[in-house]
Amino acid sequence: MLSKCANPECSESFRYLHQGKIFCLSPTPEVQIATGTFKPALHERFWLCTQCSKKMTLVWGGTQVRLVPVQVKVLAPLPAPKSEKHEVKRRLRARVASAGREDK
Repeated sequence: MLSKCANPECSESFRYLHQGKIFCLSPTPEVQIATGTFKPALHERFWLCTQCSKKMTLVWGGTQVRLVPVQVKVLAPLPAPKSEKHEVKRRLRARVASAGREDK
């Protein structure tokens, strides 16, 4: 039964399914050897509270579950979209500039 956050430094109690994140992990071969069970249907369930699940995730680390930081992918900023108004002004300036050249 899940009773508290899997983070040992957190004391948050499990109350509702919509809070936090539940992990259903299949054991690695090391865990199966250590426990002496080779049932493919064996799964361990763990829960991280909302605050901890934003910063960490759970993975098998040999024969124990480990907390690891969530890797956040930083995307390059997209170029600012040119507004229609800005584009119209640019075209008008280009016309004015080219019209001034024709007069000379």
